[in-house]
Amino acid sequence: MPNEKLLKFSKKELRWDFYPMFLRLKKNGFIIEACLLMLSTWNFAGFRFAMKEFNLDHFIKTMREVELLLKEVKTKSFKTINFDIYKTNIQKAFTKLASIKGIQKTGTSKLMHLIVPKVFVMWDTYIRNYYSFKKGDADDYINFLKLMQSEFPKVKSYQGRTVAKLIDEHNYKTITMPALKKLASKNKK
Repeated sequence: MPNEKLLKFSKKELRWDFYPMFLRLKKNGFIIEACLLMLSTWNFAGFRFAMKEFNLDHFIKTMREVELLLKEVKTKSFKTINFDIYKTNIQKAFTKLASIKGIQKTGTSKLMHLIVPKVFVMWDTYIRNYYSFKKGDADDYINFLKLMQSEFPKVKSYQGRTVAKLIDEHNYKTITMPALKKLASKNKK
């Protein structure tokens, strides 16, 4: 897929404006707050149902563990990383986050992206299904990342957006948005 198509991500939904906030919070040392804001805006469908039982102390502890697991990955980039070398730690991090109610499969990819925006591509149910990753587990996520690497080899960072973020925007625009539009029109009938 040529870079031009990814750069034409022009149709916007208001939640996209939160992304720079997530990054600023993280940059200023507020990673937990950035993650919670991300979950409450970009993963709200699952997160809102978990709020009454969400254990913040457990989440903070898990985030520390995940950040340690991904420490070596932070110096890598999406285009050049060999996911097989870091597979075990990525899978452990994914599994730890996905086991928390309210985060699960979709929220995990978002949080991992926030931790290492140059490496991790976000996904959602529509994107997983489109690319035939039906389980949505740690193995599927590694295979999804490898597939994205092979599908988008020529994409370059653009206007402060990482390759992983541009791929996410492409997938969201070409897969998720049409699926949501189709669902909305179906529900109107």
